[in-house]
Amino acid sequence: MPQMTDRCDTANNVPHFQPGQDMASPRFAFGRVLVLAASSAGIIAAAIVLALSWPAPADLFMARFSDSTSTSVCLLVLGIAILIAWRAGNQAPNIAVALSLTFIYGSVVVTLLFDRLHVMPLIRQIVQLLLFFLSSALFIRSTQLFPRKLTAADIASSPTIWGKSPPLRQAATFLLRPEAAWIISATACAVIIFAADVRVFAPIMMAITATGILYFYITLRGPDVEARHKVLWFFEAALAAAIITIFAGAIDLALPASVPPDVRAVIQQVFSIASGLTMVICFAAAVFYAGAISPALIVHKTLVFGATVALLLFLFGVAEIYIAHLLIHALRVNDSFVSAVLGAIFGLAFHPLKHRIEHFLKRFAPKDKAGVEPAAVANPGVEYG
Repeated sequence: MPQMTDRCDTANNVPHFQPGQDMASPRFAFGRVLVLAASSAGIIAAAIVLALSWPAPADLFMARFSDSTSTSVCLLVLGIAILIAWRAGNQAPNIAVALSLTFIYGSVVVTLLFDRLHVMPLIRQIVQLLLFFLSSALFIRSTQLFPRKLTAADIASSPTIWGKSPPLRQAATFLLRPEAAWIISATACAVIIFAADVRVFAPIMMAITATGILYFYITLRGPDVEARHKVLWFFEAALAAAIITIFAGAIDLALPASVPPDVRAVIQQVFSIASGLTMVICFAAAVFYAGAISPALIVHKTLVFGATVALLLFLFGVAEIYIAHLLIHALRVNDSFVSAVLGAIFGLAFHPLKHRIEHFLKRFAPKDKAGVEPAAVANPGVEYG
């Protein structure tokens, strides 16, 4: 059996996680307070958006419904960020993840709130650009710090092409510098400003997401079993977001010009809702089911399965509304008939899908939840910025 020291598994030369220390650094304390304050403000803003969205005019119903689902996703993720900072905010990796979630989803809420309040375009653009700058940089840094800080040695020993190819290894190692994330984010903002074309935003977002996926993947392919377990769900969330975005863009480009704008909007909103629900499921599974953040946040599997049922019911309800709206206008059929048919289809599909999702979740549950340690870095002095 490999011998365990205070710092590593001596047989496999794998860094061993430490329980961590209290936040002696004022920087950690500031990050924790920032997450708690910003996420709380985001939740309040989301509630205001929902209150201002309804009742909605008939011609804006679908748009407001889509905004409301996006706002609901933001509410859930911001709530998860608060719990991370409150219950497990004494570790740099946890704070990095919480800050990333706070600014990514908080920026969505701010955008929707500005839209409801009819804020001046100049002020809206400045605030949105600032939030994009912060969220992009914090996302990249969180992928480099969670569940422990990646080092040049981790890149060099990686079995991936990024560890085997010298040019790629040097590039990945250079981007590990804390200032590199901020440089990437600043460059992206500059391109958005000077290009003045909304079409550049999607490629930039994909490039930033790909950078984060790269570092999650390096950790996932590393020799540290505990680190792989902790990073799995976050890697899947980032990968799913990229795949859904690519599919949505490809389908939009493939649709013929004769397709009505309303149909295009419905298809894109379905992808948006699917992406949001996927993010919530992955984040919730990581935090509350797999113990990626702290064992104190793990909940009983009955609650996890109950939440799965609730999410599936919500998904079926959303899909039925969108599909029914599309079929009624496309086929000119009675709305009661369409609702009855879709209800029967979803009713028959619900139980098998629920069973498969629960079986999937069991595969990633920790075998001994009591033995799962909080996410920590090998060096307690690691900073997240």
